[in-house]
Parts: sequence; C-alpha cells; structure tokens
Amino acid sequence: MDIAALYIGAYLLGSIPTAYLIGRLVRGVDIRGYGSGNVGSANLWEHVGKRWVYPVATAEIFIKGALPVWVALYVLDVDRSSAFLIGPPLLATAGNNWSLFLKLQGGRGIAVAGGTLVALSPILAVSAAAISIGGWKITKNSGLWVLISLMLLPLFAYLVHDNLNLVWYCFGLLGIVALKRLSANWTPFPADVSRKKVLINRLFRDRDVSDRTGWVRRIPEGSS
Repeated sequence: MDIAALYIGAYLLGSIPTAYLIGRLVRGVDIRGYGSGNVGSANLWEHVGKRWVYPVATAEIFIKGALPVWVALYVLDVDRSSAFLIGPPLLATAGNNWSLFLKLQGGRGIAVAGGTLVALSPILAVSAAAISIGGWKITKNSGLWVLISLMLLPLFAYLVHDNLNLVWYCFGLLGIVALKRLSANWTPFPADVSRKKVLINRLFRDRDVSDRTGWVRRIPEGSS
C-alpha cells in the first residue's frame, strides 16, 4: 500500500505544472501558446522572464524529481538495489511530461530527470550535466547533447554502479524523453515541412523546424 501511494504521489507531484503556473501568475499567459509550446524553464526564460527560471528549476530538480526518491529511500526504507525504486522517478518525470492538470501536456522533463539522478546517483547527474552543457557550449545545440547524454547514461550506470535496475532506469528515462520530444504536446505538424523532417528535428533538435530563433520566439498572433 505504501509503495502504491508513493507511485501515485510521484506522478501527481510531477504533474504540478510549475512553469505554466508561473506564466499565469506573473504575466497572465499560457506559455503553451508561446515559443516552443513547452511547459518548461527554457520557454519561461524567453517569454516570462529570466529570473523566474531559477525557482522553477529548483522546484523541478529537488521537489518534483528528487523528493519521491528520497521518500522511497529514507521514509519507506526501499533498498537502492530494489526494482521498486525505479517507479517513483520514472512516474515523476512522466507526470511532468504528461501532466494530469494540463490534459496530458507538459514539459520535456530534463530538470525533473536531473533531480531524480541527483537522488539516485550524483555521479550520473554530474556526468549527464557535463556532457549536455559541454556539448552545448561547443555546438549551441542543446537538444542534441541532452539526447546524447541520456543515451550514454545506461552505459555509465553499468560501469559505475553494481545495480542493473539503475541501468534499466536510465533506459526508461531515455525512452520517456524521446517519446515526449516526438509527441511534442500533440502539436500538429507544420504544413511546409515533411513529417519525416519534423520527427528528426523533434528528436535531435527538440523543435519542429531548423530555425531555432524563429521557433523559440514565436508568439500568438496579435500579441506584442
């Protein structure tokens, strides 16, 4: 019963749309209609204000991502090698990406996923962050390097930890993030770009089109 409650709680906690709520409270906007349409820190940075990214990122890393794992470990005494420990972090990330409160729309889950790794394995969290940030600094393509870091995580988990469940968790995390990119909040495909090209862009660039600047700065017609 405790495990079931933890699983449900992890999904509901992950579902709290922090970036959406900040957009509504601060500027009275629904950020799903702006820029990438993503309910996350990057879209908040562009269309609500840079300073609001920090409290949102903090909440998503330490509350939505890490807290369910910490509850499992230190309140319910779930062993780190137990398969039961995989559920809460995956459900928290899935809740963020397909929020119950936003008709199964949401963010990409990167900050929440980072929080789960902080609680599960700080060394994996640092490794993923280093690859993502380092690659972005060189190529300015954050979407690609986040994907690369997630693809390498199962290997790193296998080499660093004697815990096969953690390896499977990393595969699950990769699958959730990739699926979210491809579904992209159920937005329709652009009429002037082939479906194949859009799917490639979504997976490797985390956007529908090649032009990043035009994509992230989109605003609803009639807005200023």
